[in-house]
Amino acid sequence: MSFSIRLANDEATVEPGSSVPVAFEIVNAGAKEEEFEISMEGLDPEWAAIPVPTLWVQSGETKVERIFIKPPRESESKAGIYPFVIRVRSLDTGESKTVQSSLAVNSFSHVSIEANPKRGTVTSMSRETAFEVSVINLGNTEENLQLFASDVDDLIAFEFEQNQITLGPGQQRLIPMAGTATKVKALQSMAIAPVTISTRSTDNPAVAANCQVHVEVRPIVSPGPLIAVLAILVVLVGWILSIPKPPEIVSYSVQPRTITVGDPVTLVWDSSHANSVTITAGGALNERLPADGELTFSPEAAGDYTIEFVAVSGKVKSKPIVVTVTVEEPPVMPEAKILAFAANQKEIPLGSSVVFNYRLNDAAVYAYLEPIGQIDPKATSIQVPSPPDDLPGKGVKTMEYTLIVRNSAGQEVKEKITVKFVKDSKAQIGRFSGDPLEVDPLIGRTTLRWQVTGAARLTLTYGDRTDELTTMDDRRDFIVSEDTVFTLTAVDDQGLETKKTLTVKVKKEEEPNPPTVDPDGGTTGEPTGSTTGATGNSTGATTGGTSRPGGNR
Repeated sequence: MSFSIRLANDEATVEPGSSVPVAFEIVNAGAKEEEFEISMEGLDPEWAAIPVPTLWVQSGETKVERIFIKPPRESESKAGIYPFVIRVRSLDTGESKTVQSSLAVNSFSHVSIEANPKRGTVTSMSRETAFEVSVINLGNTEENLQLFASDVDDLIAFEFEQNQITLGPGQQRLIPMAGTATKVKALQSMAIAPVTISTRSTDNPAVAANCQVHVEVRPIVSPGPLIAVLAILVVLVGWILSIPKPPEIVSYSVQPRTITVGDPVTLVWDSSHANSVTITAGGALNERLPADGELTFSPEAAGDYTIEFVAVSGKVKSKPIVVTVTVEEPPVMPEAKILAFAANQKEIPLGSSVVFNYRLNDAAVYAYLEPIGQIDPKATSIQVPSPPDDLPGKGVKTMEYTLIVRNSAGQEVKEKITVKFVKDSKAQIGRFSGDPLEVDPLIGRTTLRWQVTGAARLTLTYGDRTDELTTMDDRRDFIVSEDTVFTLTAVDDQGLETKKTLTVKVKKEEEPNPPTVDPDGGTTGEPTGSTTGATGNSTGATTGGTSRPGGNR
């Protein structure tokens, strides 16, 4: 191996629009200085910058280099994990080595909304006007959006063709919107209804955008009064034309009238007999504006701002129209936090309740423990009952509890805890032993001892035989002639079993010595011992005594 490379970190995290360095080491293990070339594969070339594409490394030297990755803050920079490879190639030997890493691109949200046309018209004869609303997702994550539209005086009722939409990163949707007049009369003054069209994310209320259009409400005069007015106008036209008309502001709109710092205020006006309009907004003078027009004003500090409209015709000015706009500081919404969340036990018997201890910060106004229900965010613990016992026998029922906490703005945090509810037999076998566990074939006797609690029924099975035991703490002798398996079964009042098993083995017999004649005429060398068990059952085990509850243990 002439050289090696190693990453400082296996994964890098970056916010779109920001830069993150990826550091790696090059170790020259060769016998001479070498020149190396650095390249990267797997990411958009426009995202990455390699400050030093080639470098010299002395023999035995370790150099740390960095590649800087900066995905643009655009919808094309989708949130997710991007694997990439850093390749280092020796320009002297041609040897090439790679290391693999991954880039985690965080998500960001940004939506925009526009509407066309900017102004619509309704009358008592034509009560509907149509708009086309364009919504664009400029973020890099999918957004679920809801559309709203309203005017201050409720003169118009609005209806979207689709008021809830889902937009992927970079997607744009055109939504038709119809406005229907609800308060148009044949004889009334013309009015301009400022309309605010907005969209808001259903998942994150902080992601929102709005735009404004205006609807002109025009009255219709009946033919009779119209003819009379025309006749009078004909008679007075010469006199009217000879008298110079003073300039005036016919209609105006300032919306909205209460905002937070940085939000725009839209000023719309119509004037008559005016060459221009002068508007003073928050001390800033805007002169020689069009007689009919629109202006946007964005206050940069909190307070009350005075908006003044004046129509100008030569040296003649109209009476100023003054409107006050209130600018408020934006509210600060602290995040809700789960400071502590734990269960007093992670594994408990089925049927027992579990206590969850939790602690939330002061910003938490809503708390919900799923699947239990809403809980008090100011409390510190809650006792939760066991889930229903629907297990057919022994087993484990796993429950996942999720603590969901929200602040006053609806921002949400979660934590989960898993608790295991164990269903087991109440009967417990504290002791089950045999002495000895390997018996002499000439004697064949072993003593079984047991201690049991919580059992409604106790049985001992060996071979094809099962004995009912009446005492929970006892011992019994058995004669065995072959290897025998003993199973002690304890059953509780619900029919749930607990078992323990032991095996008693018989030592293999050695070849007997040939008999010898003793002086008395008898023979020696025959095996001796008890013949008890010769008539035992087919298992090779015979009860060698009765239960002795008071015996030695």
